Amino acid sequence: MSKTVYNLPERDTHATFGFINVIDLPTVGLCGGLLIVSHLGRPLEFHCTAPCPPNRAQQIMYGKTYRGFVFTDQIGAALVDSAKHMPSAYLTCSPEMLPIGELVDPPVVLAELSDSEEPFDGSGLPQFKVEQVQFSCVNLAKDQAATLQWHIEKFHAKLPIDEPFERIAQAVEEAHAVLRAA
Repeated sequence: MSKTVYNLPERDTHATFGFINVIDLPTVGLCGGLLIVSHLGRPLEFHCTAPCPPNRAQQIMYGKTYRGFVFTDQIGAALVDSAKHMPSAYLTCSPEMLPIGELVDPPVVLAELSDSEEPFDGSGLPQFKVEQVQFSCVNLAKDQAATLQWHIEKFHAKLPIDEPFERIAQAVEEAHAVLRAA
């Protein structure tokens, strides 16, 4: 089965972005959040997952691939499936989320923020830089990288790329604080 080629919006139209991330809440486990925003950074949709507490049997069976399994197969897939809007691109700051590109048509883009622990080796992937942020794209045709960069630059001119990730973290933490209090 061949995958259809996803076409980004042209430069004269507006792109939407799905910011997807996983937050580690020490007392409950890993929780995911998906914030889909307009080209102005305004929320169109938000979803978060229930906590995925560590599972020792899965940790043993998956070994070093455990975090990638939880990020992509458990959390990422649930978030993407719950979305009503299909963004022009999904942005993540977690390299473990990149395999979600095998499940979705829009490009999945790793935004390496300044607080990244170690640089991601994106060799072979379309890459570009906007100010201090390095972007590596999966499931994106190389000839579309310039168009995606243009859309991200337009977005970044209005709002820093890390700001939606901060909103996700705060919203997930708040949602779980409310649940604990109930």
